[in-house]
Amino acid sequence: MKRVNAILLLAAVLIGGNVGYCGTVDPNYEVGTWSGFRTAAVSYVSDAAYLSNLYSIAIPMFNSYGYKLSMFEIPDWNPPWSSVQAAVAQGHEAASLLMDHSDMFTIDEAEAIYQLSQSQIVINSYIQPEGQCLTVGYPQCHVAYKDIVAQYYIAARTCSSSINPSTPTDFYAIHSLIVGSAGSLNSTASIVAKHNQAASSGGWVVYLVHAIDSESGYSPISSTVLNETLQYLDTHRSTFWVNNFLNVVKYIKERNNVSVSEISNTGDSITLSVTDILDDTIYNYPVTIRRPVPEGWGSADVNQNGSPVTSSIVLVNSIAYVMFDAVPDGGNVVISKGTYGDVVSNGIVEVNDLDFFFDFWLVEDCNVIDWLDLDEDCNVNFHEFSAFGENWHIAP
Repeated sequence: MKRVNAILLLAAVLIGGNVGYCGTVDPNYEVGTWSGFRTAAVSYVSDAAYLSNLYSIAIPMFNSYGYKLSMFEIPDWNPPWSSVQAAVAQGHEAASLLMDHSDMFTIDEAEAIYQLSQSQIVINSYIQPEGQCLTVGYPQCHVAYKDIVAQYYIAARTCSSSINPSTPTDFYAIHSLIVGSAGSLNSTASIVAKHNQAASSGGWVVYLVHAIDSESGYSPISSTVLNETLQYLDTHRSTFWVNNFLNVVKYIKERNNVSVSEISNTGDSITLSVTDILDDTIYNYPVTIRRPVPEGWGSADVNQNGSPVTSSIVLVNSIAYVMFDAVPDGGNVVISKGTYGDVVSNGIVEVNDLDFFFDFWLVEDCNVIDWLDLDEDCNVNFHEFSAFGENWHIAP
C-alpha cells in the first residue's frame, strides 16, 4: 500500500509540474518572465459559465482583441456545449468548477474524487481534441483536498484580493480577484489600477467574472467596463501579456524548467537545444527567448524543427536582440543570418526596417552597433547603407 501511495504522489507531482528541478540557460540567452518579455500577465476567468452573455458578448469581445479567456464549467448545470466547443476551438479555455459546484468543505474524500475526476471527463468529452481540461476552480473559493486535485489538474484557482507573483507560491491556490457589483472592482478605473499594480510587481492578475450586464448571476459587471479594461490592455500590449488561465500556468512552469544550450555556431547559423523535464503532452506552450544579434548580421531568421517561428529584433538598453518563441522539446532551434536590413524579420527589407536602421545612423559605439556594422569600423554609415539599399525590395 505504501508503494502505491508513493507512486500516486509522484504522479501528482509530475502532473502538477512542481518538481524540485530547474533548467540551465547558456549565458548568451535569456528567457522571458512573461511571453514577449512583457512586464505582467493578465487573465480573465468566468465562473458559472452557463450564463448566455459570456458567449454572446464576452467571447466576441475578447476575440476582437485577439485575447483568450477561461470558462470554468459545471457539467450538471447543462452549459451550452456547442458554444463551449466553438470557444475552445478559438483558443479559449474550458476548465472545471466540479460536476455540480459542490462546496469542497462539505463533501467527503470519495465525493471529492468523483467531482474532480468526472467533471474533467465530461468536459474533455466535449472539447477534445481542440482543448484539454487541466485546471479547476474551488466553488465558494473553499480550498480543500489539494492532494486529490493534483492528481487530475495542473493548477487550481481560488479567490483573494492578491495579485500573484511571477511564480505562484502554490499552484493549487492561485489568487483571483472578483469583479463586478459585489466588490470594489466594478469600474474601469479600479480594474485598470489593478492592471498597473501587476505591472509594478511584475506579477499575474486574474480577474473573476460571474455575470455580465443585467443577466441573472452573482456580481454582474458592465460589458462597457469590461471592454474598456481590454482597450487599456490593447493600448499597452508591450507591457501586458493577456492569455487564458491555462496557458499562463503552462508558460510559468515551462519557463521555470526550460534549458537552453547552444549546440553549434558556424558564424552564419546557431543551433540551440531547448528542452524541459515536463510532460510534453501537457506542457507544449512556447516560451520567449532572446540573445544579442551576432556581430555583422543585421537581421536573423529563426526556425524550430524546420518550421519558422515568431521572431523579431528588439532593442534593450541600446543592445539589439533576436527574440523568438520556442516550444521546449519541440526540436532544435536554428538561428540563421538573415537578409541584411530585414530588421523586423518579416522577410522583406522595407520602410519599417529603414526607420530602425536610421536609429543607429552614424552611431560610433562598437558595442551598440556591431550587429549592423559590416566593415567593423564601429560606425553605421554609407557602407552599411549601400548594403541595405541593395536588399531593398518593396517600400509602401
